[in-house]
Amino acid sequence: MRSASLVAAFAALVAATTASLPAHAASVEQNEAFQKQIFGRTIAKNRIHACFKRVYDAPHLASHPQQNVRTMTLLVTGKGDDPAMPTYDLGIGVTFRKSGSHFETYGSCGTIGDGTPQGGKANVVNCGVDCDGGSIDVTLKNEKSVLVSIPEGARIWKAGKPSDDEHDESRRFGSDDKLFRLDRTQLSDCLPLADDDDEKAELRKGQ
Repeated sequence: MRSASLVAAFAALVAATTASLPAHAASVEQNEAFQKQIFGRTIAKNRIHACFKRVYDAPHLASHPQQNVRTMTLLVTGKGDDPAMPTYDLGIGVTFRKSGSHFETYGSCGTIGDGTPQGGKANVVNCGVDCDGGSIDVTLKNEKSVLVSIPEGARIWKAGKPSDDEHDESRRFGSDDKLFRLDRTQLSDCLPLADDDDEKAELRKGQ
């Protein structure tokens, strides 16, 4: 009886593993497609970066009076040894129209196509901002642009510290700061968002 039970258990394990293979292959395929579009190549042993930026001119801001963001820069970092389970991090730098200070926010993102709500779509990553600071979606628009969605705003930091006045409207996302189209730019534009000197060196090298 014990032998029969072991055989049945092994058969169930083999069946479950076999059933998971197509899902694993799909996850690898979706992640690699995402990486090629956003980074230009797939993740290898070293982390890889992409930088996007937008500067809103006076006419645009005049036509969107409730938009507080004047400039936005996005650094996306990919890393990980498992092709099916890479990790993506983001850093966002913003300046607001009525504040000359530079603010930042950082978060970690779900994988692509992993069967979770964070990875359900092949061209979207859902990112949680550090310290329970909200959520941000990054969607691939095309090879040159991404859409950054911040539906409920996000917690921001100034000079490495949490904003000291979250009720100051000149220093937070406005009611029209929900969706942004950012365009690809050179990696050196994202140097202020680099985590350390090693990452700054990678960005300068175009990695």
